[in-house]
Amino acid sequence: MTDSDSDSVSRFTDLYKNKSRKEEQQCERRRTLLEEQKLYRQSELDAGRPGLLELIEAEQSTDSDCSDAVHRRSRPKIWYSKLYRDKVQLSEWMYERPEDLDNWFMVPCPSGTRCLVVIRKGLAVAYDKEGRSITRFATGLGKRQRVTVLDCFLVKETRTFYAIDMLVYNEMDLVHCDCQFRFLWLRSKMEEDDLQKKFCTLKQASWQLQLLPAYDFKNPAQIVECLSRFPAFPDPATKLDGLLFYHKESNYIYGRTPLVTWLFPFMVPDVLGEEWRQSLNSRYLANVPEGYGHQGPRAYMDEFDAKLAKRRAKRSNNRLTGMDEDGEEYCSSSGGTGQELDGSYEDENWQQKELDEMRRLEMEG
Repeated sequence: MTDSDSDSVSRFTDLYKNKSRKEEQQCERRRTLLEEQKLYRQSELDAGRPGLLELIEAEQSTDSDCSDAVHRRSRPKIWYSKLYRDKVQLSEWMYERPEDLDNWFMVPCPSGTRCLVVIRKGLAVAYDKEGRSITRFATGLGKRQRVTVLDCFLVKETRTFYAIDMLVYNEMDLVHCDCQFRFLWLRSKMEEDDLQKKFCTLKQASWQLQLLPAYDFKNPAQIVECLSRFPAFPDPATKLDGLLFYHKESNYIYGRTPLVTWLFPFMVPDVLGEEWRQSLNSRYLANVPEGYGHQGPRAYMDEFDAKLAKRRAKRSNNRLTGMDEDGEEYCSSSGGTGQELDGSYEDENWQQKELDEMRRLEMEG
């Protein structure tokens, strides 16, 4: 063996060890977080610290100022909210199959922009991960609908918000509830209160609300059903970006957490096990990126992250030098692809109708 060969083997061994440490660290962090959650819930209650709901109510005066700004312009400036900045729960890569896979949900996610939709007194405002408003509109929920916050993916092409989670519902704070309860509560309220139908009633400017299904690994037939379906969504304009995996006992954690993980569909057999390859629709495997088979999932994850970091740095620099006079710029996508969503308002007709409806509702209040 030559010195160069020896160096190559050494580098490969170091890489393998680093990967193993990363996986072990993720598994250990999960266990630690689950234990800390139990203690944190009680300590928060004992300390009487304000939750998300109290912070939202305290910010109402700021929203009033923003609402006035909306009325002064038919094409309003985008505003920022410190309250909703960095509040979206984000995922890590799933480096290896969890030992307690039965305690996880799998959720198919569309390509779009991750956002928080805040509904209050019949009005809805969507904020991206940076706390920047994407759009605002009047809903058909009426003024009796108290503060509600949904975690959604916005698919601009179909004007649809896909709800994946719920932080607050009718002034009930759910942030410190476990994932299994939040998912159940979201589904039940979508059905009982008919949120999907009442979300928006403006015919020429309608926004849709859809519920993303959660598939339970405790019932393997559900997972097979999800992986075998192509296309993943009824509307062909809505493309599958990837799969999110939620630990059932996880609270809603602001920012990145190992209790929520991410995979692209073609990675499922390599990470979760070959037994799922037969269930995965062959068209997902047909879209495997070039070089993935040679790299394997772990090297691909690192390369993907490096490219994404470079892309974000370039986009951040562009924002500093290329922001227009109205303060408008494109939004970042959430899922795992970094796909972008234009933040502009192209259709002034529907925008004006939304503003008129917002004025009417506020005057009634």
